Amino acid sequence: MSVGIDVGSKSIKVVELEKKGNSWSLKGSGIVGYSGILVENAKEEKDLVPLAEIIKKLFNEAKISSREVFLSLPERFAFVKVITFPLLTNQEIDAALKWEADQYVPIPLEEAIMQYQVILRDEKSNPPQVKVLLVATRRSLVEKYVLLAQLAGLQVLAVENELLSLSRVLAPQEDLSTIVNFGALSTDIGVSRSGKLWFSRSIPTGGDALTRAIVQGLRIEPSQAEEYKKAYGLSSTLLEGKVRLAMEPVVQSLVGEIKKAVQYFVSENPQFGKPKQLIVSGGLTSLPDLIAYLTKEFDMEILVANPFLQIQIPAESQKVIVDYAPFYSVAVGLALRESI
Repeated sequence: MSVGIDVGSKSIKVVELEKKGNSWSLKGSGIVGYSGILVENAKEEKDLVPLAEIIKKLFNEAKISSREVFLSLPERFAFVKVITFPLLTNQEIDAALKWEADQYVPIPLEEAIMQYQVILRDEKSNPPQVKVLLVATRRSLVEKYVLLAQLAGLQVLAVENELLSLSRVLAPQEDLSTIVNFGALSTDIGVSRSGKLWFSRSIPTGGDALTRAIVQGLRIEPSQAEEYKKAYGLSSTLLEGKVRLAMEPVVQSLVGEIKKAVQYFVSENPQFGKPKQLIVSGGLTSLPDLIAYLTKEFDMEILVANPFLQIQIPAESQKVIVDYAPFYSVAVGLALRESI
C-alpha cells in the first residue's frame, strides 16, 4: 500500500493506492474541510493536536489501512531552481551541490532540507550537460509537518513540494505542459516536460482572495460570499453577472501571472517550444465558467485534472471520485511516489 496525504490550508485529502504488477488500484480516499491554525503558524506542539485529531478521524472514516505516508509541503514555501552542470555522475552531482548550493538557495544551508532530481542528461549538446532540479525548504517547516503526522499516529516516508507530486500524476510523458494548482491561499504554476517538473512559481493569491473581492464588491458577509462564489462563479448571466464582475480583477491578475510565468519559461528554454496544454487542479476547478474563461484567455488546450485516469477505481467509489477528482491530485501524486 502507498498513502499520500495533502494538508492544505482549508482541507485535508488522503489517498491509499495498491500496486498489482504495473497497475494501481484505489483502496481508500477521503477529504475533510477544517478551520484553525495553519501548520506553518504553529508555535508549540499543542497547537497541532486539533489538526492531528482531524487527520486521525479522516484515516479511520476513509478506512486507510497503512500508517506510512508520503506528505506534501505547500509550494509557496519551496525554493525551486534548475541548475546546469557538465555531464556529471549522480555521485559527482551530490558533491557539486554540497559546494555550490548556497549560490541557489536563499536561506542558510544549515537551516534547509534539500533534494534534487536529474531532469535531463544531454550527451549531444556542446558541451554535454546534465540539468538538475533542486528543491529546498526550511528545516523548521518540514519538522512541523512531520510532527503533525506523528501526532496523528503516522510515519512519514518522504516529504515533497506539491508541484513535484502534480507533475508525476498529471503531466503527459511526451509533451510540454503547464500545471496550475488553485489553492485557498496561493496559486501554484509549474511547467513540466516529459512528466518532470522544470519550472515552479507560487503566487500569493487564491480562492480566499476571490471571496474577499465578492465581500467588497457586493457588501455581503464572507460566508455568503463563499456560497456565491461556488454557486455563480464567473457566469455573466447568473445574478446578473455581479459575482463575476467582483471577482474578475483578481482572476485577470492570476491569468496575467500565469502568462508571465509561461513566457519566462519559454524565453529561458526556447528549444522546447511552447506548452500545448494547461492542466488546472485544486479547489477552484469547480468554479462555474472558469474553464470557459481560461479557454478564451490562453492559446492552449485547457484540461481539468483527473489524477485517477490510470488508476482502477471500485464501482462504489466512482461517483464520489468523479465529483472531487481535481481535489485529490496532490495526494494521488504523492501515493505514486513509490513507483519511482
